Amino acid sequence: MAVELLFVRGVAAVTLFLLICQLAPSASGAPGTCITAERDALLSFKASLLDPAGRLSSWQGEDCCLWSGVRCNNRSGHVVKLNLRNPHIFDDLWEQSALSLSTGEMSSSLVTLRHLRYMDLSGNEFNGTSIPVFVGSLANLRYLNLSWAGFSGRLPPQLGNLSYLEYLDLSWNYYFDGLNWTSLYLYIVDLTWLPRLSSLSHLDMGQVNLSAARDWVHMVNMLPALKVLRLDDCSLDTTASATSQSNLTHLQVLDLSNNDFSTTLKRNWFWDLTSLKELYLFACSWYGTIPYELGNMTSLQVINFAHNDLVGLLPNNLEHLCNLEELLFGLNNINASIGEFMDRLPRCSWSTLQVLDMTYANMTGELPIWIGNMSSFSILLLPDNMITGIIPQGIGTLGNIKTLDLSYNNFIGPVPTGLGSLHKLASLDLSYNKFNGVLLKEHFSGLLSLDYLDLSHNSLKLDIEPNWVAPFRLKVAGFRSCQLGPRFPEWLRWQTDVDILVLGNASLDDSIPDWFWVTFSRASFLHASGNMLRGSLPANLQHMSADHIYLGSNNLTGQVPLLPINLSRLNLSSNSFSGSLPSELKAPRLEELLLANNKITGTIPSSMCQLTGLKRLDLSGNNLSGDVMQCWNESENKTTVFDANFAAEFGSIMLSLALNNNQLTGEFPRFLQSASQLMFLDLSHNRFSGSLPMWLAEKMPRLQILRVRSNMFSGHIPKSVTHLVSLHYLDIARNNISGTIPWSLSNLKAMKVRPENTEDYVFEESIPVLTKDQARDYTFGIYKLLVNLDLSGNSLTGEIPVNINLLIGLNNLNLSSNQLTGTIPNQIGDLKQLESLDLSYNEFSGEIPSGLSALTSLSHLNLSYNNLSGEIPSGPQLQALDNQIYIYIGNPDLCGHPLSKNCSTNDSKQNVYEDTTDPIASLYLGMSIGFVIGLWTVFCTMLMKRTWMSSYFRIIDKLYDKVYVQVAIIWARLLKKSNDGAE
Repeated sequence: MAVELLFVRGVAAVTLFLLICQLAPSASGAPGTCITAERDALLSFKASLLDPAGRLSSWQGEDCCLWSGVRCNNRSGHVVKLNLRNPHIFDDLWEQSALSLSTGEMSSSLVTLRHLRYMDLSGNEFNGTSIPVFVGSLANLRYLNLSWAGFSGRLPPQLGNLSYLEYLDLSWNYYFDGLNWTSLYLYIVDLTWLPRLSSLSHLDMGQVNLSAARDWVHMVNMLPALKVLRLDDCSLDTTASATSQSNLTHLQVLDLSNNDFSTTLKRNWFWDLTSLKELYLFACSWYGTIPYELGNMTSLQVINFAHNDLVGLLPNNLEHLCNLEELLFGLNNINASIGEFMDRLPRCSWSTLQVLDMTYANMTGELPIWIGNMSSFSILLLPDNMITGIIPQGIGTLGNIKTLDLSYNNFIGPVPTGLGSLHKLASLDLSYNKFNGVLLKEHFSGLLSLDYLDLSHNSLKLDIEPNWVAPFRLKVAGFRSCQLGPRFPEWLRWQTDVDILVLGNASLDDSIPDWFWVTFSRASFLHASGNMLRGSLPANLQHMSADHIYLGSNNLTGQVPLLPINLSRLNLSSNSFSGSLPSELKAPRLEELLLANNKITGTIPSSMCQLTGLKRLDLSGNNLSGDVMQCWNESENKTTVFDANFAAEFGSIMLSLALNNNQLTGEFPRFLQSASQLMFLDLSHNRFSGSLPMWLAEKMPRLQILRVRSNMFSGHIPKSVTHLVSLHYLDIARNNISGTIPWSLSNLKAMKVRPENTEDYVFEESIPVLTKDQARDYTFGIYKLLVNLDLSGNSLTGEIPVNINLLIGLNNLNLSSNQLTGTIPNQIGDLKQLESLDLSYNEFSGEIPSGLSALTSLSHLNLSYNNLSGEIPSGPQLQALDNQIYIYIGNPDLCGHPLSKNCSTNDSKQNVYEDTTDPIASLYLGMSIGFVIGLWTVFCTMLMKRTWMSSYFRIIDKLYDKVYVQVAIIWARLLKKSNDGAE
């Protein structure tokens, strides 16, 4: 009975306990439903956010445990997990799907979630605000991810209160302040709070500025549970520490990349961490040899030492690194044979090594013939080296390889057919080598996974029958400078997945087939320039998806078609397109429009003004006429005003404009007042008139190259031109410019130095330059390094400014065919870079300055047809010039070499008679005296003896004939000299 009573009481107690447990949360709701206060906190947090993608649209109703990104404890109902990570954190939809703040700061209501163990706010955009201090109050957090979330400012030391935290990711937070054009990052004042996170196993503080941390190694060393440590791009500059022994015995991943340690890899604290599996020391300014201690790191699977200045081979003690999977040494100065380098790889890793990257590592030699033994290779990257020889046949046995890049080397010989059996190969790049021979379909028959193929810039011929159907579906196909022609390759017809197609300089002598525009209608990049393609293009290409189309330097005819709507770059230059341009240019994203050297006629359509994104426009070398589109409309009162909708924006981001060699008229284009970014402007060889505007420097301050030669511009050279501090090429020749040369030439700062080849943007492929009396085609790489000042063929008066000697970068100075006077400044000898100097056809007087003989770079000089006088300066540089007589012709008062007129050196000893007597009169006088004496001699002789008289007259007759001939020759020479002097 007692036992039964005890049993009943026990059952009753258990029942009561269960009932209490069930009723306990009844004030807040049923088991597993969220707590009211926590739901309100989440709603308050939502109210502080902007949610353009509606990711929090499910945050409504009573039970917050059912909301997206929210997870509750099944029993207590407390929120334990908040996952608001942007699902598009690393793709193009990031911005549209990111949460951001609607107010100045994040709502602190989340502090109510005291049971929260997991919080992920990564991939959002919190507008550069600081990480909220209240995060340090969420004491139960085990997981905290605030990476890529747009935070900036000081890292709150209250994070040290999260003693249970196991995972902390604060990496890659920054915010671009568009108002001040600055980027804001997270930073710390010290790291004294870090050791309090004793449970931490994963720490990622990438791009947090840790430069203020004192002995950061010691602070990190106080986290014994740490397995992953990522401190990449943290502004660290030392790895030195007072720590004598490492506590990080469990550390498996260490990433110190993108810091500037500027020291050797030897004697660093991490060489004791033999538990490491992944070691990332990318771009840390390490230099010297690869340390011997690497051989002790037997657990290593990933070694990334790329982008440093390491030299020499791997150490020879790596035989125990049998777990190696990735080895990255690219962008170093290894300067060794690739065969010797690979010989140092441990034999036991041949079956495990998957990635070898030696990109741009100054590797030489040949690939080892045993490369086929690397059976696990999936990625082999050897581009941008000096590797020679043939590809070993064994490379065809790398059955697991997916990416093979041997580009930019010196490989020779044929491409082995074994490559065609690599079924898993997805990317093959053999471009920029010296491969030769013929590629047949057998070279591609087994490449079932291939989607990237680049064979460009080799001497390869593809001999594939037109009806061949490839086993692969390419996305990138590069055949530049290979021989695919003469017929257009029919097998490409079935490559409908191609996104990038490069057929430039591929010996194609054919019409573009109709299927081309269907097969590649979805491609983004089409390049077939430099062939002999003929025929016309479809009248309408608006169905095309391409944003880049390059068909320049062919034989295409017909009219320029309607453009694809997404087009950003179009090159149809150097063809035979004719007719007028389309009246409607509906390509709002167009950045480059290159139609140079065709036969296009008519006017430039006003719809051009709608292309407000244009950076480069080249319509040169056509037959365009009429006024340039000015991108303005005339109002009712006939005053010109800019169209507020789009016209004022046209040209605002333009970098290059070439309208030269047409028949355009009108004044200097006014839309250029919006071209504040313009660096290249060529209006030469047209019929522009009016004056050069005063606003050049104000509206186009970045201008580097200005060509307006061979037009009808008049007026003076605006002084504002000399305020263009970047201008290094000024050509206003062959116009009607008058006035004097501005004395403020010294403001042209870019002409005071030699231009640096720092500009990556190419304005033109090649440009004709008139220098040294010749028109030469310069590639833009050379052209942009020229310092040129050409003011020739105008009506300029006055003197050459003396301070022209400050423009010491000048290569070409041409002031010819003007009305300049005065003397040639002696300071012109300071222009040591001068290669061509032309001052001909002016009214310069005085002596030629001796400073010209100091121009050691001078190869062309023209001083002809001036009023120069005195002796021509001597010097080896002047005497080495070609056509020397023509340099000085038309200056009658010049003397000395190379002229035949000698300069007298004994003027002081000459008598007055010699100084004043005309040489022709002296000749007459001498002849008269001789005649009289001769006459009396003959007369007396004849009186004395008749036989003598007869003989004498015979002799005199002969002498007379000879003298007459000599006098006639001398007389002709004197007349020629006299006439030359008069000119």
